[in-house]
Amino acid sequence: MVQFDVQHYSPMLFAKLGIEMPEAIRRAVCKRQAEFLAGRYLAKKVQMSLGVMPIEIAIGDSRAPVWPSAWTGSISHNDSLAICAMTPQSNEHEGVGIDIESVIDVEKATEMEGVVFTEKERGRLPSDARDISWLMTLLFSAKESIFKALYPQVQCYFDFLDVTFLRMDAQWLYFELNTRLADALVPGIQGKVYYAKVGEKVMTFTRSEYFI
Repeated sequence: MVQFDVQHYSPMLFAKLGIEMPEAIRRAVCKRQAEFLAGRYLAKKVQMSLGVMPIEIAIGDSRAPVWPSAWTGSISHNDSLAICAMTPQSNEHEGVGIDIESVIDVEKATEMEGVVFTEKERGRLPSDARDISWLMTLLFSAKESIFKALYPQVQCYFDFLDVTFLRMDAQWLYFELNTRLADALVPGIQGKVYYAKVGEKVMTFTRSEYFI
């Protein structure tokens, strides 16, 4: 995890930190450039910490990061924080997903019903109304992580509602697939997503191996 400040961002930092700026990012606004730089800089540090010769993490056709051969990973950023996870990949279908989100206000969180989760899923959340925005943000983040982790198998975009929230405990959220997403990802497959609070933010993480 790294912290960055958009107010102190300069395009010159790409060269200073040894990170290549793709053309698509060159055309983006400063905020997007700063987020991309922070994420790729962190990915470079993670590669080095794992003893991997650092390579540029390019943007793939699906806009997903392109990781070194035999490795898979995930990057997320929110406001002033960027996080990255990377792990060995025994086959091309393995994936990991990590996500970090600021807590959404009650009105926006309520608007996610029917788009990110169903009324039935919301009813399975703990009943403490004081935390409802945090809990609904958690569901959104968890499904983002699931999407990233399963994308190497699915190879196309799938809907938030294709994955159903079942229950949660002190560390994990549990889900079930209700749509066939790939040969090994059929309705009834269950999986889990780790979650934690990072300051006032929500962080979630999962792996494709958690869905069997």
